[in-house]
Amino acid sequence: MNCLQNLPRSTGLPLRNSTSTSRKPYPTAVSLGMTKFADQRLSIVTQVVSGPESSTEKDDTEKDAGKSDTYSHDMTAAMGAVLTYRHELGMNYNFIRPDLIVGSCLQTPEDVDKLRSIGVKTIFCLQQNPDLEYFGVDISAIREYANKCGDIEHLRAEIRDFDAFDLRLRLPAVISILNKAINRNGGVTYIHCTAGLGRAPAVALTYMFWVQGYKLSEAFNLLVSKRPCFPKLDAIKSATADILTGLKKKPVTFTWHGDDCTTVELSGLDIGWGQRIPLKFDKEQGLWTLQRDLPEGLYEYKYIVDGGWTCNELEPVTSPNKDGHVNNYVKVLDKNPDNITNAAVRKRLTGDDPDLTSNERLIIGQFLEDYSKEE
Repeated sequence: MNCLQNLPRSTGLPLRNSTSTSRKPYPTAVSLGMTKFADQRLSIVTQVVSGPESSTEKDDTEKDAGKSDTYSHDMTAAMGAVLTYRHELGMNYNFIRPDLIVGSCLQTPEDVDKLRSIGVKTIFCLQQNPDLEYFGVDISAIREYANKCGDIEHLRAEIRDFDAFDLRLRLPAVISILNKAINRNGGVTYIHCTAGLGRAPAVALTYMFWVQGYKLSEAFNLLVSKRPCFPKLDAIKSATADILTGLKKKPVTFTWHGDDCTTVELSGLDIGWGQRIPLKFDKEQGLWTLQRDLPEGLYEYKYIVDGGWTCNELEPVTSPNKDGHVNNYVKVLDKNPDNITNAAVRKRLTGDDPDLTSNERLIIGQFLEDYSKEE
């Protein structure tokens, strides 16, 4: 088996806007990672661990409440589960193991002291700058204070919010950084994103699966028993297979027939439902086309023709999901007969209840040790 040597870094803007806007309904069947132990819809309300606010903070709290409503709406639409985050209630978290905590974002330097008081030695932040700016979090002040404390390390390893494909691509590098920090600092580790309901649980779950020896279903059951959340299991499975088989890409062409429209775009796929890619129009053939290189996996997508979301009847479609949405889909496979072993490994690891062999754990462990941030 060939270990993955270089993982591409994806780009794109977050889904969230600073104010609530009307939008087309999101198809919610995309990359949900629904297996026999994850097929559920969750209504999650965070628990408060911060102290009560003062009267002088009332206006800011009301502003944050409005932003929380918008964030929760977008998160629910993008993640395929009913998820609620209340930023105005302060930082919240749950111990998953005695040495591992998953929670929401730090909001002030004082939150560093709260974590120090429970033995946290590593704060592992997965937020991107737009996430911090949306809720007005001063990450520089938090990091500066943590650095002055001397007994706690604050690290960032960014993953794009609501984006299962970005999670898949970044997980190997992120877990490598996390594992090295835990080995270096010991103590308790605090992993957080914004709400602590998607990216942070997924990273904690992957760490438990790759490093701590858990079977994926066992780690998942432990995680959700401690903190109701919605980690993208398909992204974790695919990232595991990527390390063990290599991240191979195949060119895929998408086509929309018709010259009676002015714009054709595609959403979903590897960019998420919050972004769109324009197709190019070929006047001679009367076709709109897009060619995209995709790693192995199953991708759902939808066309947006003159602003209207629709499926292409000439391409495969899914069955209706729980919300009644139907999407186009494409399954990208490596059909090279020389890669039969890798295909079998990927099929097993992306199945319903995957586990790692002892040799596979050694390969992943060595990969995490050798991975460089510069790669």
